[in-house]
Amino acid sequence: MTTVWLARHGEAHNPRELLYGRLPRVRLSPEGRRQAQALADFLAPRPLAAIYSSPMLRARRTAEAVLATRSDLTRIRIDSDLQEVRTGWQGEPLNTLEQMGWDFYGHPRAADDESLQMIHDRMQRWLNRVLRRHAGAEVLGVSHGDPVLILAGTLRGLPLVPDRIFPQPYIATGSLYRLRFDGHGECREVEFLVPHEQAAA
Repeated sequence: MTTVWLARHGEAHNPRELLYGRLPRVRLSPEGRRQAQALADFLAPRPLAAIYSSPMLRARRTAEAVLATRSDLTRIRIDSDLQEVRTGWQGEPLNTLEQMGWDFYGHPRAADDESLQMIHDRMQRWLNRVLRRHAGAEVLGVSHGDPVLILAGTLRGLPLVPDRIFPQPYIATGSLYRLRFDGHGECREVEFLVPHEQAAA
């Protein structure tokens, strides 16, 4: 079996309450750092063969927290397929998004806005590489809410539509999916975990 741990980054520092998307220099908040440490502590006993991260700062800092607890790994592999959603709505106030039900996929704003299918395809591309490179091992990928939910949801057989793929309430920052695959690359288990809630209990 191959185990892929797929994490959403820790809480971002977002005092202006904007849809930060791919805006640069969005770091972790103090709570986000706590969540990243809880993720690192949870994964510390696991024999990770590699840590992958989105290029975004908040994801890299989350991945770095995991790396800092380990003596068996020396680097994080940055992979653009784990990137945050590309949308022309980034930088807009969150209340603007709330008024449209957060459905920026149904209301694209720029010609290069990503669709659900585009996000799914790049996340699946990353997964295929991981299953090929690390067959039989355990791997961590740190990404973002929508990409994580799109991959995990479709592996569970959910249709690629917003009201099915995105749960209400939305998943917490710092949460984690465990995805287990057999030797043929078929997904056999999808488990959702929130390490920082377990740590606080």
